[in-house]
Order: sequence, then structure tokens, then C-alpha cells
Amino acid sequence: MMGLNKRIIILAAALVLVGCASKPSVTEYQCRAGDWQSIGFRDGANGVANTHILAHQEACGEFGIFPERDGYLAGWREGLNNYCTAQNGYQLGIRGSGMNTVCPETLQSAFAAAYADGRQIYQAQREVNRLASQIQQDEQRLVQIKEELVGTTTAQLVPDLTVEERVNLVAKFESLLDERASINTRLPELEYALDTAELRLAELHQTLAYR
Repeated sequence: MMGLNKRIIILAAALVLVGCASKPSVTEYQCRAGDWQSIGFRDGANGVANTHILAHQEACGEFGIFPERDGYLAGWREGLNNYCTAQNGYQLGIRGSGMNTVCPETLQSAFAAAYADGRQIYQAQREVNRLASQIQQDEQRLVQIKEELVGTTTAQLVPDLTVEERVNLVAKFESLLDERASINTRLPELEYALDTAELRLAELHQTLAYR
């Protein structure tokens, strides 16, 4: 049976988690200040849907305060003018951020096209990073293999090894040689792929840049 102290600890942890999950969308001060146009502008500029006013309503309802809808929506629409620009769409794409579908039709096309351009650069940069990381790992592994080959060779010189131990050491030695050969074959291919990926990334930066 679970002890009382353990139950208290679990309950306390659960309350902490609930508190983190239900963090209010606005503070009590913001509720009482009532500057709903500024709150709406903030939400719009961050690409938050206008239905987020319901979260504000829940947060402020605890204090008997309710959002002023018209002011909020006016600020929200104004904030969208900051969020739904081609430059912001490009920056969101290049950072790998999601694209919220909140923009009006008059702004959506340019915003989405810029986002797609930025996303291309993001994907190209990820490929450059992946290839560079793989090359680094392979080069580090070659250093380790060299050390392990020396260690395996030295271990075979021990005079009182059993037959099974010698067989295992020989098998390990051959396995390391095979791994080294595989890496040495793969590295030039990776380096060529990295050069190609870096050229593509540079071209994308030149042709898709938004200023």
C-alpha cells in the first residue's frame, strides 16, 4: 500500500503540472488595465487566431472581468498587418517555424509564397548541417578505429590467451578493418554531397532573399 508521504508527494507534483499546463493567457494586471486593443495587436502580430480571446476571457473571468471584443478584434486585425508580411513569412520559413493560417486573402498569397521560399533555405541548411555532422562523426570514428586496432593488436601479444579469446580478437580486428574501409569509401561521397549542398544553399540565399 502506498504510504501517506508518497501520496502527498505525487499529489503535489500533479498540482505543479496542472499549474504549468493552465498558465493564464494574460495577467491579472492586464485584465484590470483593459487595454484589449494592445492585447489583440500582440496576438495578431504573433499569428494567433482571434479565437484566443476565449482564453483571455477564461483568465480574466476569475476577476469578474471580460474582454472588450471590438477593441480586441481591431487590435488583432492591425497586428495581422505585421504578421502577414512577405518578410515575416520568409523569416518564419527560414527558421523552420510553422505558418499559421490567419492572414486575410489580400495578404495570404505573398505571405505564403515568401514562407515557402524561406522554408527551402531552411531545408537546404538542414541538409548542409546533416552532411557536415556525418562527416565529423566519420572522421572521429576513424581516429577511434585506429586506437582500437592498436589495442587489439597489442592484446593479441598476450601469451596466455585462450583459443577463443584469440579468435575473438582476430574477428574484432577484421571487423574494424572492414568498418574503416567502409568509412573511407563513404567520406569522399559525403564531402562531394556537402560541397553540392553548400552551393545550393548559397544560390538559394542569393535568389530567394527578402529584404
